[in-house]
Amino acid sequence: MDLLFIKKLIEDHLLDFDRLLKKTYRQIGLKEIEAFFLMELNSLKHKGIHSINPLVLTEHLSLSVEETTDLLNSMMQRDYLSFEIIENKQGLTTESFSLDQTLIKIIDYYKHHIEAEIVKAKNPSDTDENEIAEILETQLQRQLKPIEVEIIIKWIKDYRYDKFQIKDAIIEAVKSGKTSISYIDGILLKKSKVKDEKSIKTQRKKSKVLKDFLES
Repeated sequence: MDLLFIKKLIEDHLLDFDRLLKKTYRQIGLKEIEAFFLMELNSLKHKGIHSINPLVLTEHLSLSVEETTDLLNSMMQRDYLSFEIIENKQGLTTESFSLDQTLIKIIDYYKHHIEAEIVKAKNPSDTDENEIAEILETQLQRQLKPIEVEIIIKWIKDYRYDKFQIKDAIIEAVKSGKTSISYIDGILLKKSKVKDEKSIKTQRKKSKVLKDFLES
């Protein structure tokens, strides 16, 4: 229903596919060249061209045929581009490319973003979770999965990490070139254990001092 509604708005020129993509391409996991590639395909579709010719695309993308073909395969494998069989008025069938999968990703991003804003408005105390989620989405260049959001909530509410500890762990992960949630979780756990060990040693030292004082 959402997809059909958005496609209708685009067909009626009330929404623009290229503008939507420019605003969200990083959030839905695309690089700049990949977003430009999809915009070129959208331009072809508007011109009534429904088949893809890598030779034609290379002229607009300043890429080799091999690079264009690799880009095309990547977009298909990652579900940004698909092909469908359509039948014309004469009953002849042809293969046509579709950007519906990209639109679905854009719709999902906006739905997730709106839902997060609603939750934020209802729960002002959850701003730390939202702040960390936004930082991670920027680093990962995609929206977080529900399970990843749950992990962030546990970091703050269950394990009592403050946002500065989490930010430090994210920075450390970025420097290591590993920005997965599991890697960041490992950093936090390791630092937490070190902190606990120091706390235990300090407590033992205090206990010994107190014992010596009482026995003196």
